[in-house]
Amino acid sequence: MRVHVDAERPNPRKLQPAVDALKKGQVIVYPTDTGYAFGCAMSSVKGIAAIRRLKGLDERSHKPLTMIVAGLTDVGRFGVLGNSHFRLVRRLLPGPYTLVLQATSEVPKSMHNRHHEVGLRVPDHLVCRMLIGELGEPLLTGSVTPGENETPELEEAEELESRHARDVAVTVDVGPLWPDPSTVLRMIGDDIEVLREGKGDFRP
Repeated sequence: MRVHVDAERPNPRKLQPAVDALKKGQVIVYPTDTGYAFGCAMSSVKGIAAIRRLKGLDERSHKPLTMIVAGLTDVGRFGVLGNSHFRLVRRLLPGPYTLVLQATSEVPKSMHNRHHEVGLRVPDHLVCRMLIGELGEPLLTGSVTPGENETPELEEAEELESRHARDVAVTVDVGPLWPDPSTVLRMIGDDIEVLREGKGDFRP
């Protein structure tokens, strides 16, 4: 099922099929500020397993899974954020950044990597904020881009719906999007490591 939504003025009623699918533990495709992504409710064990499969990540992978959260309060709820990084993170978010932090006990174990880390994002995108607000919990997320080393292509929601028909219940269509991956920052203790330079213009 594909639903058309205005990215600038999303209508909650039009997003309802996607919210209903998330509440059932299903996977959706939805837009972010860095392109289209797979998403499921954080509480959905079935959805987390499906996104791991879609992204080719097993539980031994060094790459952490990423959550979309509502704001800075939730970043501190699900990740261990040192005082030295708080001011920086407040300046960066919302925006095209993924923060890799030590996971707190509130993060499902099925989302950890082998180092007990988790990725956290607060995208600058109204549809993301509305989905989280209507769902009432964070989204597990993963870009639909097949691999980081492949040449990015314009993402069309109709094509994504067809390609992932067996795994995705609802596709939220806001028109074609050009994928531009987030900048990934690993913040453990007082250290900051740039794991990937992306859309975000990072200045320490």
